[in-house]
Amino acid sequence: MLKYDTLKGLDDNHVMRTYARMPALFVQGAGCSLWDNRGKEYLDLLAGIGVCSLGHCHPAIVAAVTRQAQQLIHVSNLLLSAPQAQLAERLMEISGMEKVFYAVCGATANETALKIAKKRGLEKRPEGNYEIITLWKSFHGRTLGAISATGQPKYQEPFQPLIPGFRHIHANNLEELRAAFSDKTAAIHMETVLGEGGVLDLTPEFLKEAERLCKEHDALLMLDEVQCGIGRTGAWFAYQRVGVQPDVLCLAKGLGGGVPIGACLARGKAAETLIPGDHGATFGGNPLSCAAAIAVLDTIEHTDVLANVNRVGAFFQDALRKMPKVVEVRGKGLMIGAKLDAPVARETVAKMFELGVIANATDDSTLRFVPPLIITEAQVVQAMAILAQALGVTAPSLTAKSPAPSAPSEAYGDVLSIDDLTDYQLEDLLALAASDKLRRRHAPAAITPIEGRSVAMVFEKQSLRTRVSFETAIRELGGHPIYLTKGDIGIGSRESMQDVSGNLSRWVSLIVARLYWQRDIQLMAEVATVPVVNALTEWEHPCQALADLLTIREEFEGESVKIAYVGDGNNVARSLAKLGTRLGHPVTLVGPKNFQLEEIPGLVQTEDIEEGLVGAKVVYTDVWVSMGDEREQEQRLKTFNPYQVNERMMSIADKDAIFLHCLPARRGLEVTDGVIDGRQSRVHDQAENRLHAQKALLRRILGL
Repeated sequence: MLKYDTLKGLDDNHVMRTYARMPALFVQGAGCSLWDNRGKEYLDLLAGIGVCSLGHCHPAIVAAVTRQAQQLIHVSNLLLSAPQAQLAERLMEISGMEKVFYAVCGATANETALKIAKKRGLEKRPEGNYEIITLWKSFHGRTLGAISATGQPKYQEPFQPLIPGFRHIHANNLEELRAAFSDKTAAIHMETVLGEGGVLDLTPEFLKEAERLCKEHDALLMLDEVQCGIGRTGAWFAYQRVGVQPDVLCLAKGLGGGVPIGACLARGKAAETLIPGDHGATFGGNPLSCAAAIAVLDTIEHTDVLANVNRVGAFFQDALRKMPKVVEVRGKGLMIGAKLDAPVARETVAKMFELGVIANATDDSTLRFVPPLIITEAQVVQAMAILAQALGVTAPSLTAKSPAPSAPSEAYGDVLSIDDLTDYQLEDLLALAASDKLRRRHAPAAITPIEGRSVAMVFEKQSLRTRVSFETAIRELGGHPIYLTKGDIGIGSRESMQDVSGNLSRWVSLIVARLYWQRDIQLMAEVATVPVVNALTEWEHPCQALADLLTIREEFEGESVKIAYVGDGNNVARSLAKLGTRLGHPVTLVGPKNFQLEEIPGLVQTEDIEEGLVGAKVVYTDVWVSMGDEREQEQRLKTFNPYQVNERMMSIADKDAIFLHCLPARRGLEVTDGVIDGRQSRVHDQAENRLHAQKALLRRILGL
């Protein structure tokens, strides 16, 4: 067991005394909790000062860093690595900026911004008498340039003389703001929400006037969102709540979720100011850091983190307003400052720590709370009880509400049919599949949300696409596929379906089953205590339908085009019809009346080839004999012969129509070689998309 006294002695003797540490040795973290070496649990309302945005050791971040460490830990910035480019694209999408320089922390991100401003200043005034406007009470970091920009003498006095050229004004003072701007102004650099300054958010009027003055004086609007960015205020960035657009944006802290990273984003002229040789950072854009940041952005984007920040942030602030001895509450979302009626903030923080809650004081009378963005209302109630005890007051009456189920948090369970997925989940899966496919083109995904989990693949029937795409998906996501044939486990002979399902549930995290009959997979799901996914039965093929829609959306950029399915109303047709109609596509099944589907809302069924194909941009067919229909083969071939997809049939459809077939194909029967191998065919795109659709499904069921 690690001993506090031993480690404290080493720390005292060998680590520079630049921090006043709290009296505990922390050894483990999870979610919003930390544990010391004695096993005491602490509720963390500081999150490493706004760093652990998703809480401690979030599985997505752990998996991303682990996977990346197995692939590539570091290369010089003279070389290209995939995570840098992938993260850059994501940052531009959510910020409206154009380019990024990767730093290693908030201070070095701000140093980059200041270099951009100073170089721009020299371009405007070669004599060097330009100015950068900053704010009193601001904090931009501990490097010399960042301290010079900072508006707090306590940080500056030991390091005089500072870098000249900074002009400080008071936050939200419009008169001082207007008076400060002149033809000497190169930039204004400010925190959108001042953190060390007591959690003071800039007013919309102040920010908009600063933006206007920058345009008037050809100066740069530079925003430091090291602490308030990446969802902290309930939006991706605090400036987005106001409606301004910076020229330069500084990020760090929550971007890496606990892994060091800084980023300076720029647009317009600011994005082109620095050239090779002007600036650099050995560890800037390190692959591990970028992989962690991608995992953070993925998690925020695909779960209800921002909604939680707004909901729990409002609850937290309301609770503080009800707290005796709290006279003012400031901030947005989960970046909160609470001013006390006496200068006892530091003593209060110490008492809270003794009682198992970690907070922070920005000055003698202001408490700061920047908890993980995943904190719950129940944890806020717990924290308020401790705060009240530390203040020596009665805690206000608070009732934590369980959040209403929101679309992004809908649980995924068994997927035996398209009917088992909500409309939101269908859209979510398609979006995630498209995103993962794009990322995979650059490099193997850094996110392994099912790492260490085993997936049983129970296959009664041989398969190329289903087996390989599922095994590849499971492995790329960090899991372990176990392929089991009917002969391996003796389904229906040595082992009953109930026993197979019950036993596998004790060993694996999910069962993927390719069975002949829907009734068997339903029985498997009834007995199993882990999720079951239908990889194919005679009744439905939901994974294929997801891959089909992904292919169609890629081709037609999301347009709700008409889909014409030609031939047998089989399992593939059923799943495609259900999915297509629910997501807004006109779907027509063209085939013999006796082989059409049951009524499905929105589905048109006809025997008339002309009627069914006119206007169709997707022509789809499948084999005519499959899954137990072999005894009817001769009769089926005669019945379906008029419905062969050939060049004449494709000419009836839209001129831009594509051809789809889930494969395997019986060439010369349901489709001619000329069509399946022709320019309109997308059958191999479909096959590839099985991988991406199934990866998305696995991620949602077992991962994030």
